[in-house]
Amino acid sequence: MPRFLVVDALARAEGSRYSTFDVVGSGPRVVAGLLAEKYETLLKPYEEVYRNPSSYLDYEFVMVSAMTSDKVAVKKLVSKLRRKGFKGKIVLGGPVSSEGADILRLYREADYLIIGEAEIPLRKFVECVVEESCEISKVPALVYREKGQVVATGPHVHTPEELLNIVKPWTMVDKSYKPPSVFRIYVEVVRGCSNYHRPLLKNLGCLECFKCRVGSLAERLECPASIPPGCGFCSVPYLFGPPRSRNPVAVRREVEELIANGARRIVLSAPDFLDYYRVEKCEAGVLTDPCNPPANIEAIEELLSQLASIREVEKGSVTISIENVKACLVNQEVASLLGKYLKGTTIHIGCETGDAEFNNRVLGKPISPGDVVKASKLLSENGLRPYVYLMYGLPFMDSRTYLKTLNLVDELAGTNVEKITLYKYIPLPQTSFSMRRLPLGFNKEIISLMKKRVEEYNYAMKKTLQGSTVEVFLLETERGVYGYPVKHGPVVFVEKGPKFSGKIDGCKARVLIKEVAPRYVKGVLLEIVECPGAD
Repeated sequence: MPRFLVVDALARAEGSRYSTFDVVGSGPRVVAGLLAEKYETLLKPYEEVYRNPSSYLDYEFVMVSAMTSDKVAVKKLVSKLRRKGFKGKIVLGGPVSSEGADILRLYREADYLIIGEAEIPLRKFVECVVEESCEISKVPALVYREKGQVVATGPHVHTPEELLNIVKPWTMVDKSYKPPSVFRIYVEVVRGCSNYHRPLLKNLGCLECFKCRVGSLAERLECPASIPPGCGFCSVPYLFGPPRSRNPVAVRREVEELIANGARRIVLSAPDFLDYYRVEKCEAGVLTDPCNPPANIEAIEELLSQLASIREVEKGSVTISIENVKACLVNQEVASLLGKYLKGTTIHIGCETGDAEFNNRVLGKPISPGDVVKASKLLSENGLRPYVYLMYGLPFMDSRTYLKTLNLVDELAGTNVEKITLYKYIPLPQTSFSMRRLPLGFNKEIISLMKKRVEEYNYAMKKTLQGSTVEVFLLETERGVYGYPVKHGPVVFVEKGPKFSGKIDGCKARVLIKEVAPRYVKGVLLEIVECPGAD
């Protein structure tokens, strides 16, 4: 009976994380859960396998899940496994698969690549390759080697909603991530994105037929000019299709199992949480408009109330949060509902630029800065902590757009946004911006001003932590003690003190914030609230 090792290499870049050290994505857990239905399976983080490859040489299959930005890390891992004597098969997957057959040409040490969503191809892969009960050519969305050539069986396939609700992701996080209480465990509730607008750029061949803006929701799936759907910089709609939701029963079951295995910080994962069962409001049966119809309040409340009634969530030992929302779907009713169940947690909003026309026409994002300002204000007033994303270096970004974005930072300051994340545009495969070579918009002077203004703003907001008491989960390493805020926020460098001499790894604690700087937060350990294993 073959054994499978699933490696979580997400966000490892060149072999280590630069941020989000505490994130556990849902993808590797889905893969491990699928395999564990029939085979002995183990899920491990990248670092553990890379440090100790010899411990895993007797597995027959190593499955590596990674993003496009993780190609160097993947190369290092597969090369090291082969050097140490691994003789089994190496299978790559995850968002890195968007580059298709080129990935196997790059990684000669790897044997297979599964493109896109794993549920359908992986089950067929097991049947045809592992059990050898059918021809390998029958496996959809698979890239493999045959007679010295790289062969692809076809494009990615989207998993139907009914299958999403049957698959049980890996929940034994205590065997994978240690201590599990420290990590933000992402639980998928929506897959796919509702933005099927496209950039209106003649450079990409746009005919300005506006079919993606005013046509029927079903007709928006296809573009006469073959421009991929969604924001020009994002591949989510292309790779994962329109939104499909997991029912509250399946989500609750997964969350309960995660909690039983030590998870204490659960993030409901979705490109847009407010897309949850929004398709039920669409007559066409497909959701391809990011802003209409409105959010499905009833479905969202059913999900959140189900999770809120879990014993550990009720008593406050487990925190539930969400990640992304589209600003155009946030109104008073939505903000009030989210505040009712998620008070004190962070929430992320993509804005990209302060220029509404640029967002709409160039990016294909029909969400204005005004929408973001309004949503941030409503969410903040209802007890949530908004984080907003901005970008620079985008195609065609000019001085006008940069100045509007710079001015937006001041507007957001009035809405109590807790953090602004400014990041550089990086071209990704299978996006509309990757179709042609487009002129990138750089204005060094204004970008420098933007960076400075954002840093100043974030530091000013971070300084409000000074003197406060924060609940954190503790991680003790050779370098020291780190505190990961229960409801997210900046990591705290914790001074342990002589009275806490016992083991504190994974414990929940209260920390007094003593020092705040632009790049770090320091605190003193006041009290241990509870530790793993305690009821």
